[in-house]
Amino acid sequence: MKRIAIIDDEPDARQALQTMLDMLCPDVELCGEADGVQSGYVLIRQRRPHAVLLDISMEDGTAFDLLDKFPQPEFQVIFTTAHDEFALKAFRYHALDYLLKPISPEALAQAIDRIKPELPASIPAQISNLLESARTRQLNKITLTSQEGMVFLQLDQIVRLESEGSYTTFYLLNKERHIITRPMKDFEELLPEAVFFRLHQSHIVNLTFVKKILREDGGYALLEDGAKVPVARRRKDALMDVLRQQNLF
Repeated sequence: MKRIAIIDDEPDARQALQTMLDMLCPDVELCGEADGVQSGYVLIRQRRPHAVLLDISMEDGTAFDLLDKFPQPEFQVIFTTAHDEFALKAFRYHALDYLLKPISPEALAQAIDRIKPELPASIPAQISNLLESARTRQLNKITLTSQEGMVFLQLDQIVRLESEGSYTTFYLLNKERHIITRPMKDFEELLPEAVFFRLHQSHIVNLTFVKKILREDGGYALLEDGAKVPVARRRKDALMDVLRQQNLF
């Protein structure tokens, strides 16, 4: 059985979650409820759930305040929120699960199904990175699931991305490569557009690493790591405009 705790300051929201869990998740044991940061801290310490359905904003603080009390969390988290643009992006950056209110039964059941019987080894690092983003209000690191496992990459170390079908390869400044089973479109939407520019159907580059724009064979960007990346004809003018605006050229 998966032991699940609910932490939300709205009684109706807690009741709705409990009802959906009872109806849709027969492998779940509801091990307790709490209505805030302090009561949630006591609940987690006493009942040790496998996972917590955790509201972002509560009367006595935030989900981040609660998680900050656990330097090495031994539970998984599914965040619940009405809408917080920065928080939602941070969850995606750090590969943490979340549900938008009002929560649909199907989305809840799918999220519960993703809960692992044993704590994934990457969870403490993922939550730590999330808390750092919450404190600084900056997204400087991204969590990716590669063929080797979970990897944590600094954005300023990513030179370029290259897609092949549903796979995306990340090329780093230190010559490492990480193949991710996700289409490049996902990362185009996620990475900061002021830094990462899609200059070809199959290529996104970190503009800070563009060394030269070459005219040969229709146009290439020469990067600091020596890579020559083709520039699509229809993207050439936009690329030059961005480089000039940022005084990179």
